[in-house]
Amino acid sequence: MREGISAMLEHIRISFQSIFSHKLRSILTMLGVIIGIAAIIAIVSMLKGQSEQLKQSMIGMGNNAINVVYQPSGGEEQGSGSSQVSYTSAPPVAEETVKAIKSDPIIRGLSLYYLSEDASVFHLTNVSYPQVYGVDADYFDMFPIRIIEGRKLTENELNSTRQAVMINEAARDELFPDGDALHQNIEMNGVPFKVAGVFKEKNQQDSMFEGDYANPVLYTPKKVWPLIEGFDAPTQIAVQADSSEHIQEAGVMAADLLNQGLSDAELEKAEYSVVDLQEIAQEMESFNRSFALLLGGIASISLLVGGIGVMNIMLVSVTERTREIGIKKALGAKRRVILFQFLTEAVVLTSIGGILGVLAGCGIAKLLTVVFPMPFIVSVPAVAGALIFSMAVGIIFGLLPSIKASKLQPVDALRYE
Repeated sequence: MREGISAMLEHIRISFQSIFSHKLRSILTMLGVIIGIAAIIAIVSMLKGQSEQLKQSMIGMGNNAINVVYQPSGGEEQGSGSSQVSYTSAPPVAEETVKAIKSDPIIRGLSLYYLSEDASVFHLTNVSYPQVYGVDADYFDMFPIRIIEGRKLTENELNSTRQAVMINEAARDELFPDGDALHQNIEMNGVPFKVAGVFKEKNQQDSMFEGDYANPVLYTPKKVWPLIEGFDAPTQIAVQADSSEHIQEAGVMAADLLNQGLSDAELEKAEYSVVDLQEIAQEMESFNRSFALLLGGIASISLLVGGIGVMNIMLVSVTERTREIGIKKALGAKRRVILFQFLTEAVVLTSIGGILGVLAGCGIAKLLTVVFPMPFIVSVPAVAGALIFSMAVGIIFGLLPSIKASKLQPVDALRYE
């Protein structure tokens, strides 16, 4: 056992000596392996980062939150995003029900808010069908925003009927082309509001797709909503879980409690429900796996080319070292010793290429997170698989040259010039 380990270490030492004695040739030989491994690591990291971003923005509304929608019984489920909500007029939510939902340990927050997508907003230009929200302080605890101009609505404003409004960048650009929006007046359904600030959604700055949040969005105090839409506007409900793992559970629990407060007649017409997030996540994972396999197959072509290059350079190395092989055999070296020596050299060559490829792939993935803002995630299984695959390339494509070297006859090898 100890002799086998010593022999292996000696083969590795000779391999490094041979590789570093021909640096340029070795680098060019490893290039195909480096490119292939780097492409695979970068692709997998990009897909995982984008998948995580989509889960955060689409499944959890960017903050472990989910809408509990009131819709006709047996109807189609609505989406979990903040703009995909039900417009079925829901009965008032009892204070006892709100307290019961908030008391659950997995619930971090709850917001009852209003949303209209058919309010007309007039100013210098005519902007139709923006998203107008009637909110309170609880809403911004769940869905934080980043102020880029002016200020947020104060707690006093949010708890009063003061006609103040915050608008996002898209609304500012449409309503105020000159960019001067602060303290200007706009009208929503004929009611004047003064602009207090311009904001950007927190998850907007993390999106890799331009225009994801290009719709005009306006936030007004919840108590001023009757001036805009009237008293019969349906209440929208969103709950926030303490972690991403509890989003679905929190939504189902809240829907069950809300349905318990409905009469039998009301339940026959409509009920509260949430979208099946697990099904969405599974569909996203399935798509990412298929896409990764497609791109991984394309990247594997580089590994195939790199493997052919390894075989070619190993055949050249066997030819160059024919006399060395003859001397070793004349001194009693067995065929398997010669075979493992050259096979080890091929594996070491491709393994170095695999390590460099992993580092290059991580660097490319990190660069992509700067160009296309998304989470930087390195897949440990992908890294391990890439290194094992690079070693396998060395074994497969180094086997033929190693067998050729081991079959050389000592007399013929010593005569070779």
